[in-house]
Amino acid sequence: MKIQTLIKSDHVYLSLQASDRAEALKIVSELTAPAVKLSAEVVEQGLLEREALGSTAIGGGFAIPHCKLRGLNEIAVTLARFRTPVTFGSPEGEGVRFLFVVLSPPDQPALHLQALSQIARTLKDDVIRQRLLEVEDPVELIEIVKRATDGENL
Repeated sequence: MKIQTLIKSDHVYLSLQASDRAEALKIVSELTAPAVKLSAEVVEQGLLEREALGSTAIGGGFAIPHCKLRGLNEIAVTLARFRTPVTFGSPEGEGVRFLFVVLSPPDQPALHLQALSQIARTLKDDVIRQRLLEVEDPVELIEIVKRATDGENL
């Protein structure tokens, strides 16, 4: 499985606004819920419960909120970029502008971890992170992720 196969252009949001982590997660839950056929409240609760265990911020303005939800048949990924940094409880106190939201069925833990691992590896590259913060077209953003996970230079 490659992460780019899980990202659809209509699940990429590039100009959102939120004041804090709770509001950001509420917004992405509302945007994601129809696609996964769950209520926004169920998605939001799952993400908030995971965040309560520790922030999913990974530095550089990025976070990977994720959870396992009953009722899902497959992994779903939503990409959300915020116009201004959102306080996200990161250890460094750094704001987050970009979320890779990963929702998985509870019976697919290996795929869940594989998706998180691919995203984290991809986001280690400063050039890739910068491109993801700048790109304005969802299709182009997916292409950046594809090329990055395939090991191509940008």
